[in-house]
Amino acid sequence: MVKRSLQASASGIQKAKRSFSIKGWTQENLAGEVNLKTRQPIWRFFTGQPVDRQAFMEICSILDLDWREIALEPPAEFPEPGERPETSPLDIAVLVQEVRSQRRDTIQNQCGILQLLDISHPVNIDDIYVDVNMLEEIASQQWVEISDLENIKLTEFDRIGLGAVAQKQIPGMQAVKTYTKLRVLGKPGVGKTTFLQHLAIQCNRGEFAANQVPSFYCIERVRRSIATQG
Repeated sequence: MVKRSLQASASGIQKAKRSFSIKGWTQENLAGEVNLKTRQPIWRFFTGQPVDRQAFMEICSILDLDWREIALEPPAEFPEPGERPETSPLDIAVLVQEVRSQRRDTIQNQCGILQLLDISHPVNIDDIYVDVNMLEEIASQQWVEISDLENIKLTEFDRIGLGAVAQKQIPGMQAVKTYTKLRVLGKPGVGKTTFLQHLAIQCNRGEFAANQVPSFYCIERVRRSIATQG
């Protein structure tokens, strides 16, 4: 495994100090040349302490030194500045499973247990979740021709002002599997958040989208945070 830091050897420090003296700079000047915010890495470099590998190599470059001659036991596999080391092809499937395993407990704790206002103890989402059906179109934003309205019979109305217009509903899980992008709309308390938590848990278990990584973030937390901050 390639180390992330390097340190100068005793002989390397002497060479670096000679080159530094020829430049006539202060440690602050050298830090500026290497684009460091402080001179702390420069001080560590000249005292033989570990320094970030990239900073170490850049310091040597600015001082016109070969970092391999300055470093204590320099690893042979280090690339030159600007070079990209050869890497093996990334296996996305393996990476996804690794991330899923790291996120599993977090998603389970975040979405699997609910704290309801009228119940004193936490509730498992599986104990209360009910399958939901969705409309594929927003009812309040649908256009109906006047001719269609004129043909509606009184028997087609549930109650005054609202028609029993039969709109096709689809199960929530089917909607998620059918569309790659969804915006779930509904009045407060109809179960939008619970539905999303259910999806996260199903994905977490591998029963839905097993080749993807579940991520859950509730917008209500953002609103409460904004309200608290004023």
